[in-house]
Amino acid sequence: MAIARTLAIEPQVLLLDEPLSNLDAKLRVQTRQELKKLQERLNITTLFVTHDQEEAMTTCDRIAVLDQGVIQQVGTPTELFDHPVNRFVAQFVGSVNLFAGTFARAASGLHFSSPALGEVALPAALSPPGAAGEIAFRPHAVRLAAGNAAAVDGAIRLAGTIAGEEFLGEFLRYEVLVGSARVVVDHAHTRGEAPLATGTAVTLAVPAEEIRFIAA
Repeated sequence: MAIARTLAIEPQVLLLDEPLSNLDAKLRVQTRQELKKLQERLNITTLFVTHDQEEAMTTCDRIAVLDQGVIQQVGTPTELFDHPVNRFVAQFVGSVNLFAGTFARAASGLHFSSPALGEVALPAALSPPGAAGEIAFRPHAVRLAAGNAAAVDGAIRLAGTIAGEEFLGEFLRYEVLVGSARVVVDHAHTRGEAPLATGTAVTLAVPAEEIRFIAA
């Protein structure tokens, strides 16, 4: 009713401030879809304020991420998810693995030295932003294999052990202990597949195209 009363005066801009915050999960999804259709039908510029990342990613054409009132990045949902400009955006938009360290290029290739991960060989084609920084990759981008799997060309290879898991329906979210670091891995679930037990040795591969660098 509040939206109907507002639209009756034919505003040039529609401001929606946490409009779905009091709805249950399913009704929230249905209502945001209706709001999107309404906006497209009326062709009205709409400013949608929300703390819910899923709402922002599915509803908005462009997103502005703010930290303490300061805009950190503006872009499409895909741009923010795939190319975060700093640590705050990387952590705020979706789940991410972030590890700080230093980069060095030698005759044997590109190396990343991390207090948490240890020494990691990086794909030679990658270009770090400087001598120090962070590597970032999303949990869904990690390929997980039980045991001591062979290295994959053009990918980071990490060996670790399962430290915990959560069943989230479409996928299993594993926490893998690599050195002193905990790497989050989203592994697609297939019917009848049993989760890997805590303590199982695994090998992780992260394709070069899924790796992002965050400057120090």
